[in-house]
Amino acid sequence: MKFVQSFWSKPAFDVKNQNNWNFRHNGGFPNPFLFYCSWVYSCLSIKRYYPNLHLVTDDLGISIFKEALKLPYTSFSSDLNDLKEYNEGAWALGKLYTYSIQEEPFCHIDGDVFFFGSILEPILNAPVFCQSFNYDIEQYAEIHPYVHQHFKKVPKEFEMKEGQTLKLINAGVIGGNDLNVFKKYTAKAFELVNNNKDKIGAINGGIFNLYYEQFLLSNIIFQDKIKVATLFDQPDCEIDLAAFHHIPKLKKYIHLISHLKLSTHYMEQVVARLQLEFPQYYGRLLDFCKENNL
Repeated sequence: MKFVQSFWSKPAFDVKNQNNWNFRHNGGFPNPFLFYCSWVYSCLSIKRYYPNLHLVTDDLGISIFKEALKLPYTSFSSDLNDLKEYNEGAWALGKLYTYSIQEEPFCHIDGDVFFFGSILEPILNAPVFCQSFNYDIEQYAEIHPYVHQHFKKVPKEFEMKEGQTLKLINAGVIGGNDLNVFKKYTAKAFELVNNNKDKIGAINGGIFNLYYEQFLLSNIIFQDKIKVATLFDQPDCEIDLAAFHHIPKLKKYIHLISHLKLSTHYMEQVVARLQLEFPQYYGRLLDFCKENNL
């Protein structure tokens, strides 16, 4: 199994939208220092248990994570240079493009996920796996009809029957052994975006990204009756994804989803653990931030 992280720099350095939560300036973190702390600790915590960890990024990402911070990824790829013409508001495209270019079974892990044990073994042999499910279909109540009314050439994979109940994936961890599912999924997402590039800047980008990232795959899974393994059996709302106080005996996985990135309490944990467990990398990060006035 190949383990992968991805970083598309364009949304992260989108200064003109830095105060808009629908965009991803600083990766959704309060400031660049905390963003880099999260990313460095995520890489190092995963690498402890799954050494075959690769980074798919662009030229700027390589200059930061390989050349300046010297993170120990097995390989670095600049394939996300291919996205330079896309609107930074479509920030989830970096992940989807990364899925699309994989040629062997893979596991993609977000940069705000931290491991405290070898926890993935129960799901790694599945055709498709993800972190967990939720049932909050109401979050798409506005974007779904809007897309079908105003967008051109919407793929049928985005169609949903009235009253249909979906298990919606959480992609903090996502991957599998059936690459055909990911080829189809990512092709349909890019088809929607490519046919409607002129509309990306005028919609709720936060929900739109979730729509083609999480809703689309969930709908394909439903339509094609694909079996999916999940790291957690409970829906998201029943999981404490930031239970630092239970590490490492009771909890071996943290995911700072959405608003959790803005919590001083949780980010203090990340910074302190990086400093304690990986002082060399923490010192290098401090030097990097000082040199770049961050």
